[in-house]
Amino acid sequence: MLHACVIRADHAPPTRLFVKNAVEIYSCPTCGCVMADMDFVHDQYESDSYYTIAFRTQEEIELEWGFRWRYILQRILRRIERPRLLEVGAGNGFFIHLARTELGLRADGLEISDAESGFARRMFGVRFLRGDLAALGSNYDVVSSFNVIEHVTKPLELLATMRDRLRPNGYLVLTTPSPACIHRRIRGLRKWGMVAPPHHINLFTRIALFEMLEDAGFDVLEYSTLSTYINFVRSIDTPNLLLRRAVFHLLKSANLGADHFVMCRKRPESAGHRGS
Repeated sequence: MLHACVIRADHAPPTRLFVKNAVEIYSCPTCGCVMADMDFVHDQYESDSYYTIAFRTQEEIELEWGFRWRYILQRILRRIERPRLLEVGAGNGFFIHLARTELGLRADGLEISDAESGFARRMFGVRFLRGDLAALGSNYDVVSSFNVIEHVTKPLELLATMRDRLRPNGYLVLTTPSPACIHRRIRGLRKWGMVAPPHHINLFTRIALFEMLEDAGFDVLEYSTLSTYINFVRSIDTPNLLLRRAVFHLLKSANLGADHFVMCRKRPESAGHRGS
């Protein structure tokens, strides 16, 4: 049974909602954070069928992630011209590959999965950093983490550790599923695909995410939502992805995209915050 919200212990006690995949699901009455009462399960990330490494060609990976990663890289370059970048939870390595080969950036990826690390090395020639995030130097201009924070039991600690890898006034770039997205609104919370233990442990409302970033020592500079995995348009789209871009911008303008997208700056005084 969950006794406290993962965002802040002084929030109202979590409310039990339902059971999904034999795991109890709770919600915080104060911030709306959706929480699964479970521990982290590492083995799922070592499966050859895990979604980031289920594709077998670079062309398939490009179709799935190319639009998304180039959009995010463009947003980063609007803030800082030639950043040194660290991706935490680097998955199949495609984001790091694009950052290095198309933009010439100094980009490192950190990954806990042996399967994903091996895939990135074979597919893109990208070798990840391995081991403890806290052991890395604090010399990055940008730390990015895409759809990772929802997988951990202590997200505030992860945010604080990523903060400490940044130079003064460095940037955090983050995505994570949004419970306000159009899919959740249509299907309802119980049937929303992101409520998927053991894969996802915590799902953050915008209020919860902002509160957590504040406590971890970040100032939010930019917020929007992203929907880049728009599969239903692929069979009828144009070669330049005109339809995908149109749907992407429509959902973004209404804040109904599948994921939160946040760009933050590390505060100079952040070392003393709750996530430390």
